[in-house]
Amino acid sequence: MLTGYTIASATLTKVTVNQYADLKPEMVWLDLLNPTEQERQWIKQAYTQELQLMEELGEIEASARYYRDEFGMHLNQYFLATDYVVTRNVNVAFTLNNNRLYTLRSEDLPAFRTFFAQAARNPAYCGGPAAIMLGIIEIRTGLLADLYERAQNDLEPISQAIFRGDGRAMPRVLETLTRIEDVNGKARLGLLENKRAYPNLARSTECAQNVEAINEILRDVESLTTHSGFLADRAKFLMDAAMGIINISFNRRLNIFTVLSVILMPPTLIASIYGMNFRHMPELDWYYGYPLALLLMVAVAMGPLLYLKRKDWL
Repeated sequence: MLTGYTIASATLTKVTVNQYADLKPEMVWLDLLNPTEQERQWIKQAYTQELQLMEELGEIEASARYYRDEFGMHLNQYFLATDYVVTRNVNVAFTLNNNRLYTLRSEDLPAFRTFFAQAARNPAYCGGPAAIMLGIIEIRTGLLADLYERAQNDLEPISQAIFRGDGRAMPRVLETLTRIEDVNGKARLGLLENKRAYPNLARSTECAQNVEAINEILRDVESLTTHSGFLADRAKFLMDAAMGIINISFNRRLNIFTVLSVILMPPTLIASIYGMNFRHMPELDWYYGYPLALLLMVAVAMGPLLYLKRKDWL
């Protein structure tokens, strides 16, 4: 899918490109979502712009995430996407060349939808290709901040359940903590990548007029990175506490079975003896033999029980 955008009167206008003739010289932003080879060729013919291959977006070397060549300045960023079950990082390529922005991505992302909705109310986002790129990155950073706020709120009931020692809630606690740690790890990867790229971006000629916006984003990234570290430490602490409660609960159940085996061992011995079918057993002729055997079994069962309670093992 290929979409073009023009700027007029500080307003961003969207134009869906269905054919080569729809590409206009005044377009300042070309957004390619899972583009076909034909759409890539249209871009090449209309603007002499060579785009990265989708397979190249996943390269993790620093030199592949930010670089400059004959086709302009290239910046590849991680954007977080979720389908309410699995959270994943999606690569997005930004290219600034000849006063035009090209974005290349494989999925529809909330940051892009939110940016276009807010661009109508924020003229600063319509100041040119660099302003559009930084606006999208700023929206992305804001969405990460919202994600961390939700994660922090999710930890509150989790910590209360752990400190109450509610063993039945531990499976849900572990599931939530695992999800939070997974999301935090993937978001942190994007934040660390930003810290490497933004100083280079601030020194670029394409963003010379947007240094203050870059510095503002970098300050937000710094604060989110600090919060990410705090969230990781707290999630790890709660995970350890939850595992400790699970182990205590398991040991308590195991202790009950151990005590029961100790208590029932002497009565079992007595029952085994008097359950034997030999002809010459003196106790077989006792009139009170049966109740005496029962009392004896109760007595020998109470002995270990009292001993264990005296030792405070129960």
